[in-house]
Amino acid sequence: MAKDIHWADKAAENLIYKNPKKKLFTLAAGISPSGTVHIGNFRDLITAEAVSRALKDKGKKVRFLFSWDEYDRLRKIPKNISKNFEKYIGLPYSEVPNPFEKKGSYAEHFEKELEKDLPKLGVTPEFIYQAKMYASGKYKKEIIEAMKKRKQIALILADFRTQGFTKKEIENYYPLEIYCEKCNKDFTKIDLYNEKTNEVEYSCKCGNKNKVNIKEKNIGKLQWKVDWAMRWKYEDVCFEPGGKDHSSPQGSYQVARRISKEVFNFEPPMYQPYDFIGLSGLSSKMSGSTGINVSPGSLLNIYEPELLRWLFLRTLPTKQFDFCFDSEIIRQYDEFDREQKNYKDLKESKRRALELSKVKNNFVSKDNISFRLIGSIGQITQGNIREVQRILKETGDKSNKDSVKRRLVLSQNWISEFSPENKIELVNNEKYFKKLSKNEKESLINFFSNIEDNWSLDKLTSLAYEVPKQEGLDEQQLKKRQREFFKNVYMFLIGKETGPRLPTFLISIGKDKIKDIVKSII
Repeated sequence: MAKDIHWADKAAENLIYKNPKKKLFTLAAGISPSGTVHIGNFRDLITAEAVSRALKDKGKKVRFLFSWDEYDRLRKIPKNISKNFEKYIGLPYSEVPNPFEKKGSYAEHFEKELEKDLPKLGVTPEFIYQAKMYASGKYKKEIIEAMKKRKQIALILADFRTQGFTKKEIENYYPLEIYCEKCNKDFTKIDLYNEKTNEVEYSCKCGNKNKVNIKEKNIGKLQWKVDWAMRWKYEDVCFEPGGKDHSSPQGSYQVARRISKEVFNFEPPMYQPYDFIGLSGLSSKMSGSTGINVSPGSLLNIYEPELLRWLFLRTLPTKQFDFCFDSEIIRQYDEFDREQKNYKDLKESKRRALELSKVKNNFVSKDNISFRLIGSIGQITQGNIREVQRILKETGDKSNKDSVKRRLVLSQNWISEFSPENKIELVNNEKYFKKLSKNEKESLINFFSNIEDNWSLDKLTSLAYEVPKQEGLDEQQLKKRQREFFKNVYMFLIGKETGPRLPTFLISIGKDKIKDIVKSII
């Protein structure tokens, strides 16, 4: 029987097997700060971070890098940014002004946006800023090497193009993208390169022409696939994930790995493809068409950090899953709680997913309050934590206090921002009551008249199932009648056919308030 091992541990074992003498394992991830970093991009980070944790758990020394590809050019303007920014297209992100503040750059704004949220998720990489790396000249040796082997790179690229490259295209190919010294944009063309002197002659659409010695001056960056392979060697990367758009047989990784081997003489890192992330139940006004991306930080308004991590870690990177903004989020919380409760009985890979999900070692993972329950109690109490604690004490609930405080806020955020249909408002639905049959009316009156004398969780439960009973009903008929009774109670109290667990819900409302609601029918 195959060993049940978590995917992160399996990757770590493979890395150790392939690199038995390696003293420092360098894992890398990277994103271009083209806008708000969305939760799909975060899979790049969490995949590498999980493997880095697995390596550390095996006693290995790890360097976990995250590159901001801020020296990439601005290609298009997100819909939540002014069209006036189109004038900056062609500039590196690091040179584009901040669209929201006077200080800093476009790149810095979106970098800081993610960087402030990552520690909350237990992700603490070493950040590499590519604009600074290129400006400092640290890649100078590798750039010159790539330029001297430009025809070799062109032939590799040609193998991945259906139409290949013509002799002229190979002759005129250069892997270096120049940022013009006059307009700072990359609308440039290299006209000539002298391998002996390392001088580049270039021309720009703005009319500027110049001759520059790239050994002395840093004015550009390597094309992305060449840049990727170059950095693997420079940083000695042994593991890096990538999205499925880069992972096809003709994708960027296959191109970069050949460049790594054949041009830079470096064995490419172990590569982990990952699938995209879906969003379920998101309203149209929050869709991507508005330019509003769902970032890890925005998800932390409704998801616990450990739950957010767990959804990634319990799933193979190559499998898609959804973050939910509808009632499916309740199911995710319930499943997370159930796994934690049954931790000792789980298979090894499932236990490991929970262990790797921890942000802090002292995280309390047992006896979490139900997300559904705290959502309903939170509404009835209008988020008053003292009232919530009083109700839980009265119902005998043993949930840990940290989860109550944490999930009270998260559940109310979810209901108010994304799920108004789950909002609970007490009503006196007399119109509905009047439409009921005589027997149904009598059942409701009987139930509400006896609530005060049965004011405990167990007694209210017994009362709720006892009232609908009637002689002569078989089991199936009784269950149907009980379902109808519960529906009538909820419809009268909140105008909905279903609701929170009834006895707990009634205690949440309180005796006096219930008396006030039902006085018109008793």
